[in-house]
Amino acid sequence: MADGNRRCKSDKKLYKVSFKLSEEDKQTLEEGARKAGMNISEYLRNLVRSGGNVDSTFVADRGNFIRQITGIATNVNQIARVVNTQGYAYSGEVNRLKRDPEDIKKLTQEVLMVWQSLRYSI
Repeated sequence: MADGNRRCKSDKKLYKVSFKLSEEDKQTLEEGARKAGMNISEYLRNLVRSGGNVDSTFVADRGNFIRQITGIATNVNQIARVVNTQGYAYSGEVNRLKRDPEDIKKLTQEVLMVWQSLRYSI
């Protein structure tokens, strides 16, 4: 149940842990968190939960995936605009529209395979 401050009670953090690091270890920690796209607290929690492995490629993979899907959506919108203004579409544009869902499906399957293999390798 929500208590007004958090989404649910299980998100509530009850314990604070502090420890000392060398300058080199602190830099390593900050770099790992930055690569993973997390703040240091999130990064440390993920390290604990995953047994010491945090996938820093997830942020880059997700960004690449979103950019490619956005590109496909832009193509569809451009073709739709032409069809709406001209009242017809060229066969090449229609064929490209038919390929876009196939490209999305292929891309999604590739991303899921990578993420699943990473999940099971931890």
